[in-house]
Amino acid sequence: MKEGFADRLAQASAARGSCLVVGIDPVIERLPREIAAIVGSGASAGSGFTARASAALGLFSTRVIGAVADTAVAVKPNTAFFERFGAAGWDALLETCRAARRAGLLVIADGKRGDIGSTAEAYADAFLGETEDTLGPWVDAVTVNPYMGTDSVRPFIEKAREGAKGVFVLVRTSNPSAAEVQDLDSGGRPLYLRMADLVSRWGTDASGSSGLSSVGAVVGATAPAEARAIRELLPRAMFLVPGYGAQGGSAEGLRACFLPGGRGAVVNASRSIIFAHEKRGGDWVVAVREAAMRARDEIEQVRSAT
Repeated sequence: MKEGFADRLAQASAARGSCLVVGIDPVIERLPREIAAIVGSGASAGSGFTARASAALGLFSTRVIGAVADTAVAVKPNTAFFERFGAAGWDALLETCRAARRAGLLVIADGKRGDIGSTAEAYADAFLGETEDTLGPWVDAVTVNPYMGTDSVRPFIEKAREGAKGVFVLVRTSNPSAAEVQDLDSGGRPLYLRMADLVSRWGTDASGSSGLSSVGAVVGATAPAEARAIRELLPRAMFLVPGYGAQGGSAEGLRACFLPGGRGAVVNASRSIIFAHEKRGGDWVVAVREAAMRARDEIEQVRSAT
């Protein structure tokens, strides 16, 4: 039987001495000059723009992967930055996922999908299935939005179980307005704790040899007090922790997300790594590599003391 996603992620983290996930959010306007040259000047109305833009995204993403392959345990491509360019963008996303797997990295597709019935089943198959020439064979886990309840999450969990893959459910996110909804009172408790209860239930039968569940939670580094409360309810869930770095989450604030021994969480950093050249200057690939190493070392210092 193939090892579960949480087990593979935990093993990769232990083997590499890292729990860093590098988010790949390639904004056209922020690409290094040599990559941006592929797109050319002018607005998106130009002939062949989507093909050129997608080629630039693909090249940028694969070079980022090469720069962080020895430092990170996974990459998290955000599908929106590729989807905006249509079919050519999807091709670039697919090549990004393939490049990451070839580099020995796990792939977490950040699609935040959430729907019900046959639509959710189709999304689940697209991201976690085994259909040739889709993302599914190259993706290890996907993020999902649970706002529509169990019906919107179950198809992803079932598909993940079939392929020994993973699902990360949005619980308490890192964006500034998260509290508008996620902190609302729900029978005397904030809504995010109600969601944590559901994640616990959904992940009951998804634990592997590591004791960690492949039904995990997205918990932002910008809300350490909330993360601490969620962790108490989810002692077996793998946490995907965004918000560290450019969004303002500190390494010290990550402590609440880990289990004793520094287990149970991986930390995502995106813009602070992939656009490191904007502050550093010089060779942009070197800037990415060095930023990833700094992030890894800073996180590991906290994790090792947990």
